[in-house]
Amino acid sequence: MAILVLATSSFVEQQRAALAILAPDERIHTDPAVAPPGDIEALLAFKLAPGIAPRFPALRFIACAGAGVDDLLATSDVPPHVPVVRVVDPLQGQRMAQYVALMVLRFHRDLPRLKAQHDDARWHRFMPAAEADHAIGVMGYGSIGAPIVDVLARLGFPVAVWTRTPRRIDGAESFAGPSGLAPFLARTAILVCALPLTSATRSLLAARAFEALPRGAYVINVSRGAVLREDDLAAAVDAGHVAGAALDVFETEPLPATSPLWRHSRILCTPHIAATPRADVA
Repeated sequence: MAILVLATSSFVEQQRAALAILAPDERIHTDPAVAPPGDIEALLAFKLAPGIAPRFPALRFIACAGAGVDDLLATSDVPPHVPVVRVVDPLQGQRMAQYVALMVLRFHRDLPRLKAQHDDARWHRFMPAAEADHAIGVMGYGSIGAPIVDVLARLGFPVAVWTRTPRRIDGAESFAGPSGLAPFLARTAILVCALPLTSATRSLLAARAFEALPRGAYVINVSRGAVLREDDLAAAVDAGHVAGAALDVFETEPLPATSPLWRHSRILCTPHIAATPRADVA
């Protein structure tokens, strides 16, 4: 098999290197301009420019280098008979749950307040909020959302899940579809977004959704940046309706240094590091 790897980032380059070790007998190409059109049967990429996929008539499938296939599915000229597959690394869900738990506990136990007291050498003891007062709502229940729900429930928080279609989830209240979104948001003090990016979820978390949250709610996004409208979130935080946010994904990545999100005192930005699939597993 001849494989074309579009190593557009160090993330994909690590997978190319792992592939070369795990499949030493396969022919791996990295330049679509010189790769033999009739030989390429598999294509590994995270993003795909128009005009590339149609060059290879023997193409049998496209492998996404990560869990989110939205960039590949947005490519207009992928032949309809060519399937797109994605990475499912079990450790990725576990690490995503670790990240979300970290951000939930940072808010729940008021770590910024403790850090300020430390900086001032001020000894002041206070009780954390009751877990029942910080009901968590998780949007999405796939290979990422399910481990998040499991970990947060084990930490003692009441957890609810919102999904596109109805499903029964042990240990969590469930909401589904457009009619279930408003009541789901109304009971959610900490909102965790783990949705894929689709035409239905793009800009789903915008001003109306933030207004539907209880006053003082906290927002965590580990899905895709385009699911959330950053300006609307910042406005909701500035207005005092949303207490703050932890964002690991953004509409533009890398997040430009000029973005006001970097300098917002109640919004924590991390560089899309919540969980990355292992190169050899991918």
